[in-house]
Amino acid sequence: MCRTLSWEKAYNTNIGIDLGLFNRINLTVELYQKDNKDLLFNVPLPATAGYSYISQNVGSVRNKGLEINLSTDNLVGAFKWSTDFNIGFNKNRVTELYTGKNQIVDPISGYFILQQGQDMRSFYMRKWAGVDPANGDPLWEKLVTDANGNVTGKTTTNNYNDASLQIVGSATPKFFGGMRNTFSYKNFQLSAFLAFVSGNDVYNSTRELMDNDGAYYTYNMMSLDKDWSRWEKPGDVATHPKYTIKGNKNSHKPSSRFLEDGSYLRLRNVNLSYALPKAWLDRAHIGNARISIGGDNLWTLTKFSGLDPEVDDRGINYIKYPSSTKWFAGLEINF
Repeated sequence: MCRTLSWEKAYNTNIGIDLGLFNRINLTVELYQKDNKDLLFNVPLPATAGYSYISQNVGSVRNKGLEINLSTDNLVGAFKWSTDFNIGFNKNRVTELYTGKNQIVDPISGYFILQQGQDMRSFYMRKWAGVDPANGDPLWEKLVTDANGNVTGKTTTNNYNDASLQIVGSATPKFFGGMRNTFSYKNFQLSAFLAFVSGNDVYNSTRELMDNDGAYYTYNMMSLDKDWSRWEKPGDVATHPKYTIKGNKNSHKPSSRFLEDGSYLRLRNVNLSYALPKAWLDRAHIGNARISIGGDNLWTLTKFSGLDPEVDDRGINYIKYPSSTKWFAGLEINF
């Protein structure tokens, strides 16, 4: 079905509850459903068109989710402690495609697919099946089909071109959120903010170059993580194929081999401040003044092997400078 290019249209439905208890607890719970019509997506064009793709309104996507926000005053005496916590759960599904096909492969990266009934951030590539212990060859999954195209079984192959393209993961996290704790005593105040994401896949494209099994001599080889191993002799059960000059049967080409768990817990910010005594400020005719020191991105817990698990919503970790650790100090004065 051909359509004139237009803006996407969003239709939102939500229901929420706000609850306050004992003047110390505030809870907000919201359920929502968001339907996006006329979804914009790049559609591949025939080679004779002169362009590789064109943007079109291709279908509809439905997002369903739950958001929870909780604020508590845990201690309210001379020593105060408050907490702000939020968490979100979201699922999306492609509900309709206008193109007459049930799937559209992203023509730019080739890593993603829009398929009716599936997550709109689905990774679409060959599925890594490990290393052959006998000879160190890379293995991928091959789907066995009948005459009607129905999948009847699975096998493995060391031929990259024979391996089956299929959905192997999603960039959509299962949940995400953050928590801020604030402590104060007299003129001192300490706050710390933790951010977290869980259940999403990240494609570590940097490994295509730095973990290439000998395909690219112009790139430095990354060191293997503690749970990884390189095949060296028959019988080795290894995570990495045999190292071969000019590469080992396209083992470095895009596949779920480079798809990793992108979950992380990050200490996003810490700030310690001191409010100067009012008696001092009155002499200088200053309303208030606060000295502060702190830092950003001080610590990250993750299984991701790259420099930074935090990526955009497409879930691809290209070669990029990671989130840097920052330290700062400041003086705020109000007259």
